[in-house]
Amino acid sequence: MIHDNNKEVLLVVRNLTIRYRGDNGSATILDDVSLSVRRGEILGLIGESGAGKSTLGNAILGLLAPELERVHGTIRRDGQSSDLQDDKPLGRRTSAIFQDHTASLDPLMRVGAQIEETIIAASEMSRQQARDHALELLHRVGIPEPAERYDNYPHQFSGGQRQRIVIAIALAGQPEIIIADEPTSALDATVQKQILGLLRDLVKETGVSIVLVTHDMGVIAEITDTVAVMKHGKIVEQGATPTILEAPQEAYTRRLLAAVPVLRLTHSDTQGRDAGALRPAGKGRAQPGQAAVLRSQAVAKFYGGQGLAWFRPSSAFAALQDVSIEMYRGEVTGIVGESGSGKSTFGRIIAGLETASRGRLEIGDTAFNISMGGRRSGLLGQIQMIFQDPAASLNPRMSIGDSLRESMIYGSRNGKGGKRDIEAMMERIGLASALLDRYPHQLSGGQKQRICIARALLAEPRIIVADEPTSALDMSVQAEIVRLLKESVVERGISMLFISHDLALVQQLCSSICIFKDGRVEDAGSSEFIFARSQNAYTRSLIEARPRQFTH
Repeated sequence: MIHDNNKEVLLVVRNLTIRYRGDNGSATILDDVSLSVRRGEILGLIGESGAGKSTLGNAILGLLAPELERVHGTIRRDGQSSDLQDDKPLGRRTSAIFQDHTASLDPLMRVGAQIEETIIAASEMSRQQARDHALELLHRVGIPEPAERYDNYPHQFSGGQRQRIVIAIALAGQPEIIIADEPTSALDATVQKQILGLLRDLVKETGVSIVLVTHDMGVIAEITDTVAVMKHGKIVEQGATPTILEAPQEAYTRRLLAAVPVLRLTHSDTQGRDAGALRPAGKGRAQPGQAAVLRSQAVAKFYGGQGLAWFRPSSAFAALQDVSIEMYRGEVTGIVGESGSGKSTFGRIIAGLETASRGRLEIGDTAFNISMGGRRSGLLGQIQMIFQDPAASLNPRMSIGDSLRESMIYGSRNGKGGKRDIEAMMERIGLASALLDRYPHQLSGGQKQRICIARALLAEPRIIVADEPTSALDMSVQAEIVRLLKESVVERGISMLFISHDLALVQQLCSSICIFKDGRVEDAGSSEFIFARSQNAYTRSLIEARPRQFTH
């Protein structure tokens, strides 16, 4: 895309400073920030966690938290101004796409009605016209069979589908400016490609402007016209996207770009280039005489029917169909697939958090009853899980220290270990022991995710299931966490199931990979085979659907 300086300036932020005021003092969140966005332009905001990207987006939307105050500066949109005394949104033509689709949707309201509500509030359409337009939007963002899914509730959709519904709601108000905060970080490559194409088409057709907050440099390279780099509440560098990505002037920008994983598609690439880069753990195949640590056989999961062990009810929806895999000690097995392919369902069954309709699971020489959940499955203490959302998986009423102590009590350690073990783990994950007395809301996203990893490791499990553990993290934090996971797997002899839609990340970390499609294992093999030699049409389509390759 080409930056056109002749286009009308639609959004102007001038000298914006925002400060946090709390009982224990104050801190500057945004420091003299200035930028502008032209009509039909996509501006990308990049920077590490805590840089102020989301705060800037919320300020434009007029959604600042009460403890944040505007010290000085203005925000102007199309002739309208929000000054120091006015923190209201700049007109109903400004809308938002947030990263957390769960919090963005009303769980008690049908998705069609939620889109209708937004359309009617922003237009003079009748109820029937609003319904027709809502169906069109659902189809446009890629929801299959929109007429049949129109009256479903949010929990009846996959995570990627819920994010598409959030995007449809944002489009329903016919906005002139969209603030998109990590809108595709939870989406697989094919859906991400579709959504990015949709945003590009929207800009071209309507002249809407987009402020895109993301840590995905592939998305930045694919869709944005200009980029602003933020650090500690300041914009340290900004300019046209090709200039920033190909010839950054600031050392901070260069460090951000250097942390981006790059997908290699040939055998020579994966073996010979970037000798200092992270290498997959293990060899991706069983060694002579080596027994599998975990073996699943014909695992299936049905919804909407009885799900008896010997047949599939005709009325049931099959989330998983006869999935069989093996995992080996000290290796990472990756699971990749589109939203709704059954990746997370399989991971939750392995962790004992969800029941299977049929199938068998063995860990070592012991078989476990995966048709029963929780303690009854016998999996408690054998497997630990690292979730995508660390905020939701940490008890907000427990201090960090108490959460880590709890993992040693209920894990395979059976309470063995104490303060020294916890402090050593904190040092291992690069966090100060002073954080042990804090609560989850007092930590950044990257810090919370590292605590979740520490909690899993302190339990000393045989197997860890990691479900999109880095998708919400910026590149530099992601690189640190991936290295920590890889080293922990090798040093502690852990087997890890790593679920992700980030193909470059999976290639770097995983020794073997299973490609899921429609609840089945569509393709499987070593990392080198999957990316360099597999001829499976679906595997190639996933690889080709990734955003524009970013190299550094």
